[in-house]
This record gives sequence, C-alpha cells and structure tokens, in this order.
Amino acid sequence: MTNDEVARNLQTMDELDFRAWNGADWHGSFARCHTDDVVVELHGQPRTHGIDEHIDAMKAIVDSAGGTPPQVASHPIAFGSGEWTCVVGEFEDGRRMVTIAKWRDGAIAEEHIWL
Repeated sequence: MTNDEVARNLQTMDELDFRAWNGADWHGSFARCHTDDVVVELHGQPRTHGIDEHIDAMKAIVDSAGGTPPQVASHPIAFGSGEWTCVVGEFEDGRRMVTIAKWRDGAIAEEHIWL
C-alpha cells in the first residue's frame, strides 16, 4: 500500500467518525466505510462478524448511552503503515477511543476498538 492509500484510509476514518458515527448514519456512510464481511473486536474481545452485526452492536452502545452517539470532536493522533491505520478519537467530553483498522480496497475489513 502506498502513502497515498494510507492518507485516503485516514480520510475515510475522518468520514466514519465525524459524519457517519456522529450522525448515526448507519446504513449510509457507516456501512460504506466497512467491508460487508468486517470483523470487529471491542476491548480485545471478538464482537461481530459482518457489517449488519457491527451496526447492531454500535446502535446498542449508542442506545445504552441515551440514544445519541457521543460526538467525536477530533482525531489528535492518526497514522498508518501499509494496510493498517491507528486513530485516537477524542469525544467532546474529553474521553478518547482508539481504533486500529486493517483496510481492504478502501474499506475497513478488520477493526479493533477501545472505548
């Protein structure tokens, strides 16, 4: 993967957090940022396989937090190498989330999230 591809993947991560997550656009931008067969771990534990399960799990997290996604305000740390990226998302309230993603054809195929 070239540096241009890493930069595009990091831009897609911006779209994923700032547009899809913040706007709860699950079946639009959120789904497009992932492969159909995406595998996701949350806090180091296997969580979901496939975009539909991932969407359902993220909706459940949002519902348990009051029904509105906590807003990601910035990505103060974002870097990548080859097919991998690592992004720290900072929420408006100062909490942080770390997402490590493996990319395939411009979409996340494997995702590791720590909230």
